[in-house]
Amino acid sequence: MNSNQSTTYTLRDFATDIADAATHYEAGSLDLFRVALAEPAMKILQREDLLEVGIPRPGNNVAESWYLYFDGELSVVLFKVPVDPPVQPHDHGIWETLFVYRGNVEHTVYERLDDGDTPGKAQLGVAQSGVLGPGEFAVVAPPADIHGFRALEDNTYGITVAQGTYKPERYYYNTQNGSYEVRRPRNLR
Repeated sequence: MNSNQSTTYTLRDFATDIADAATHYEAGSLDLFRVALAEPAMKILQREDLLEVGIPRPGNNVAESWYLYFDGELSVVLFKVPVDPPVQPHDHGIWETLFVYRGNVEHTVYERLDDGDTPGKAQLGVAQSGVLGPGEFAVVAPPADIHGFRALEDNTYGITVAQGTYKPERYYYNTQNGSYEVRRPRNLR
């Protein structure tokens, strides 16, 4: 490589690495998927320009979001994480990752404990909970494909990556009273 060529880790590089990592999930190993995500996460978070390179996207649960990459199957979305109100626990129907780009995010992943037979009612259990800082990430994947989160300070940004299409009718959970309501998202990708 000559000195004029860029060594920047591109968004396409990131998407390719995530798609490669996802083969572990598809093969049934969520643990290997998480391990394979660590290196691309650290590489993409080294980029200082992510807030300047995206294309505006209608957000489902946030006011500000941008596509960083989209190829019809894999989407990489940068978004401003709200402090208040927190993003209500909701499902996806597919795997999604949440990487913290800037700031700190209080994040909880849930799984359903009930059989789903009573419409409007749901019992959730906490699968994983904690505070994620820059470079840290969570995987939200069936059967634990429900999560809720909030920023702990202003100007917090996250990156989500999802493969496929979100469910056209998603459940938004009220963990206080064990209920849910069905909503149609504005954006399925």
